[in-house]
Amino acid sequence: MAFEYSDNQSGQLDLFGNFPAKKVVPAAEIVSPELSQNGLVHFRYNPLMKKSIRCSGGGLFGHPEVILPGYMKAPEFVDARELAAEWAEHALRRKTQKNKAIIKDLVSRLWTLVDQILVDKGEAPTESRGRLPPIRPKGNCHNLDDILAAVNETYFDGALTCRITWSNRVGGLSFHSLRKDPKTGEEFHLISISRGYDMPNCPKYAVAGVVYHECLHIVIPVEERNGRRVVHGRQFRQRERRYIFYDEWIKWHKEVLPKNIRAMRRKR
Repeated sequence: MAFEYSDNQSGQLDLFGNFPAKKVVPAAEIVSPELSQNGLVHFRYNPLMKKSIRCSGGGLFGHPEVILPGYMKAPEFVDARELAAEWAEHALRRKTQKNKAIIKDLVSRLWTLVDQILVDKGEAPTESRGRLPPIRPKGNCHNLDDILAAVNETYFDGALTCRITWSNRVGGLSFHSLRKDPKTGEEFHLISISRGYDMPNCPKYAVAGVVYHECLHIVIPVEERNGRRVVHGRQFRQRERRYIFYDEWIKWHKEVLPKNIRAMRRKR
């Protein structure tokens, strides 16, 4: 099993040019699906379970025993199992307000991560409400990861740190938000792009235009003027016009995107 990463040795990327070749790096050794990595939590699996986990304190040597859905025995769920182990250790402690908050956070991160793993495998997520939806950068027509990488290198010297996904909303709005990483618990910026851009009639320069626009929202904070929030201030508009295909993108956004959105709503 292996994963891939891009190693850019050539400096700035052309906006729509070739991307660096991918290197294949060996994945970490597969760990036992029966024990947590610290060896203190024992895992059992129930093939009938899908969206729930259980634990008890009478497991191996008195340490927690966690019952997980059967599909979580697969090696790609190792990080999810570690979150379940951490959850079990807190779940058996005294229910203080602080501990309850930790338990709630771990449960949310666990199922967010499970959903993402299922989607990456091409399977349906568990679809529980209130959690970060799976991140899906690969659309039917455009790969947002590639476009974000090009925009980042061309306009931000590769310094921008964020993630990107096609939005689950049926509407014309693209937006960015602060989210929490399910593995580490750290906050990160997530850009969500309207699926109206993921159409055969949408040129890549239009997708790059809206991606650049949302990236600017990350690097240029909202201004406060006379008690009002100014989202698209003078500095924002000036930098937005630096996009090489700005006029073409705005024209497509105003004339074609609304038609795509109406077509999506009719299908739904």
